[in-house]
Amino acid sequence: MAAVGVLAVVSAGVFWLVHSAIIDDSYITLSYARNVALHGHWGLIPQRTSNTATSPLNVLLLAGFTVVLRHPVWALAAVFVAANMVLGLTLRATARALGLREWGVWAAWLVVLGNPLLLSAVGLEVTLTAAVLGALLAAAVLRRPWLFGLCAGLAVLTRIDLAVIVLVVFAAAAGLWRGWWKVLLGGTAVALPWFAFSWRVLGSAVPDTLAIKTQQKAWGSYQFGNGPLLYLRSYPAATVLAFLPALLGVLALVVVVATRARRRLVLPAALGAAGVVHYLAYTALGVPPYHWYYAPSLICLSMFLALAVSAARPAALALVAVPILGQVAFDAHHGLPWRQAAITTNWATPAQYATLGTQLAALTGGRPVHAGGEIGAIAYFCDCAVVDGFSDRAELLPIIDTVIDKASPAARALLELNYRFLDRTTP
Repeated sequence: MAAVGVLAVVSAGVFWLVHSAIIDDSYITLSYARNVALHGHWGLIPQRTSNTATSPLNVLLLAGFTVVLRHPVWALAAVFVAANMVLGLTLRATARALGLREWGVWAAWLVVLGNPLLLSAVGLEVTLTAAVLGALLAAAVLRRPWLFGLCAGLAVLTRIDLAVIVLVVFAAAAGLWRGWWKVLLGGTAVALPWFAFSWRVLGSAVPDTLAIKTQQKAWGSYQFGNGPLLYLRSYPAATVLAFLPALLGVLALVVVVATRARRRLVLPAALGAAGVVHYLAYTALGVPPYHWYYAPSLICLSMFLALAVSAARPAALALVAVPILGQVAFDAHHGLPWRQAAITTNWATPAQYATLGTQLAALTGGRPVHAGGEIGAIAYFCDCAVVDGFSDRAELLPIIDTVIDKASPAARALLELNYRFLDRTTP
């Protein structure tokens, strides 16, 4: 019980630290949650139905808490604390099952919780991703196929690309193979209802962000693969502290594979390898280097590093203790509380967007207004008809058609199936 209390109190303190630094894209999620909770409407703005929420599970959880707490930011606090508690408890179950040292649990939890990049994306699905992946690893270690299937379904509802991580971990989890059908049924039972609803009612099973992001060009010479170099130039301290545990995780992965280390590290190593595969997959897609896209890889490799170190000699603790101490020092120095994310690509600060959105509500008098690029915070604080491709399907149709036309024959068939029930007559 003491551990549960510590997890809750520390998580709440960290949320207070970052609550005033929520980035623009996070406000897109909060707007969806508010509209679902208060209006029973799936859309970024109340006046239009849209399907640009990348994480349906995150929206639904936030909406559920908003119904009770009546405010999306309070709901976000509840989800943040709950997700971090799940992460801590599932890491504890994993460590105990593998016979790893208790401090490895706390190290794995803290190195994820304090990561400046992950804290710069609170409100998006990064915290939920960590919780779901922690639960997925625990289910694999405990050889619970039904539970693994449940976690797999939750993972793809959190982010559909987490399917890559699910597949890699399952491939290494020999204890689950005989129960593969339980994994499949469990995952399908969790994920299929939403995807069927989204396909038939919202017009696409996969969110429209796929079409939006794949059409966006690289930022100068920077794409996802070399994107960390861009952040290193702009935010050197935060970037080093964010990526250092993952880089050390890659080195630890090489050592584990090369030396055929203890078998109890097979599944944690699979999680680390899944982080590498996810990074390579996004690099192959050539998408822009939005900082939260790195979250799954950082989470997987950082957790693996801490668990692997806890299986080694105590002196190895420094490999994870130094990054954690550096993160804590940076997070505290950045502000109490933060006024702006440690890593951000937004054009204005959260406070500036809040002021703009509040003033816009009075200026428009309820008339629709076109967004100039970043819509999340303005639409949230205005709570009015701010339109662009994220909020208005009519503006997105040309992009969807372009993606379909440029696709290979096989991809085109899948995209056409995905948009089989898209209503193209919506004004």
